[in-house]
Amino acid sequence: MANVTYSTLTALLALLFAIGTITLTNLILRLFSTASLPPNLPWAGVTRQNRPYARARANFASIGNLNSLLNEGYRKYSKNNQTYVLPYYINGPQVIIPNSQIGWLLEQPDSVLSQERVNRQFLQADYTFFHANLVGPPVHPDVIKHQLTRKIDTFADNIVEEVNLCLEETWGLDAEEWREVKVYDTMLILIARLSTRVFVGLPLCRNLVFLKACTEFIRKVALAAAAISLFPSFLKPLVAPIFTLYDRIQYHRCSRYIMPIILDRLNSMKTPEPEEKLYSQNSNDYIQWAIDHALAKPVVNPMELYPRVIACRFSVLAFAAIQSSVITLTNTLFDLAASPECATSLTSMHDEVVRETAFTSKAPDHQPKQNLPRSTWSKASLSRMTHVDSALRESLRLNGFVERGIMKMAVAPEGVTLPDGSHIPYGTKVGVSGYSIHHDEDIYPNANRYDAFRFARGDTSGSERNEPQGLINTSEKFLGFSHGSHSCPGRFFAANQLKIALAHIALLYEIEPIPERPVNKWFFGHIAPPMHETLRVRRRRPGTM
Repeated sequence: MANVTYSTLTALLALLFAIGTITLTNLILRLFSTASLPPNLPWAGVTRQNRPYARARANFASIGNLNSLLNEGYRKYSKNNQTYVLPYYINGPQVIIPNSQIGWLLEQPDSVLSQERVNRQFLQADYTFFHANLVGPPVHPDVIKHQLTRKIDTFADNIVEEVNLCLEETWGLDAEEWREVKVYDTMLILIARLSTRVFVGLPLCRNLVFLKACTEFIRKVALAAAAISLFPSFLKPLVAPIFTLYDRIQYHRCSRYIMPIILDRLNSMKTPEPEEKLYSQNSNDYIQWAIDHALAKPVVNPMELYPRVIACRFSVLAFAAIQSSVITLTNTLFDLAASPECATSLTSMHDEVVRETAFTSKAPDHQPKQNLPRSTWSKASLSRMTHVDSALRESLRLNGFVERGIMKMAVAPEGVTLPDGSHIPYGTKVGVSGYSIHHDEDIYPNANRYDAFRFARGDTSGSERNEPQGLINTSEKFLGFSHGSHSCPGRFFAANQLKIALAHIALLYEIEPIPERPVNKWFFGHIAPPMHETLRVRRRRPGTM
């Protein structure tokens, strides 16, 4: 028995040593690799004729100093209409084309350049989202386009109710004393409740254990993806279960709550009782949308009605809906608080909300003790809140959550020839950096300054159009949600709940200005907002709301 145990332990140690050796060798080779890119393309951060050691230093610098490489590459090459290579150690170098070639980039069919492949690689979706290998095409883009976006108005009152309750609980009702709040943590709770109110409804959206599982899962996906990316492809299936163990635990905790709903909904489809069928038909949540989406296909794929697939896809939708909105709202609040015009900006937004939403003095049913105004929060009224919209859009411009704007992967087997004649091989990523464009002084004057109402004043970049530019509108100059046919389909829902959230904050609270904004932290292409810093807030006095 002892010999068997010793042999097993020896074999395990040998396996771990082999994995470690292979991985370390792969990481070293990746530092020096040219990724088979054309030698005529210059590399950002490499000054000595693209020598291996200079390239290795640039690749290493991309781990925590990617923004400096972007600034250098944009200044030296993009502004001179020249293509360059951005060292990107974790997922391989990116070929950055000049802004003048964005039109060409958008014209390429998905069979030549694929944006989805980049997104899947960025988050290592084959391993971090557990449904990925069960069913081919993801369901959430179709659900977002055909269900969520079309029904935005039907959820407005629910979101308003939830944002009022959540702000009371997290930011308080004290109109006399300032209260210190952790911005990221409270916005995570807020956005998670707003999103799950729409996706699964009451009472689950207020279940603290369920919300914790959802928010903890979405919070760790990027870290797990980064760790998996460090291993060679053939080892990823072996190591991925280790790095996704925490997320898997959170998923199972989450599924304990939604699985009974899924099973009940699926069972109601099989029963002949009219009441059960009526219950299913009247349901308006993600679970029913996923079921309806599967049944609407000419040939139904039974796997799409598999409870685990529906539950896993809920996790994907939660990640897509919550994390980016939390980061955006957190950044916006810090940008506002650090702005010299903090007080006047909040006042302007407050007055705009009052003006555009036809308030009455009657308190909501769920808040009988509070003298809060009641409003109609339709898409039309939200669209008129141009200052609230601009404050969010400007923050997304200045402090986005990823550096890329439009990034695609060459999927044509023969590779792709760029407009300048350079030929890139299969698997190469090519695109433009949203971070660089958003910080271009020729496009945005005082580009490194937060100007809350920059977009409410209209387009000042030289075009003929001089109207307020909405958060949902993408262009070659604003890539917060990417641009083109693959721009984020969930931006309409995200903008809707972000505007309702910020509008209520401006309506109900004061924010104490801060002398200096905490810096965002870069981790490869991810840009994290201040995660632990606080702001001081105070409820507006009755009569000033």
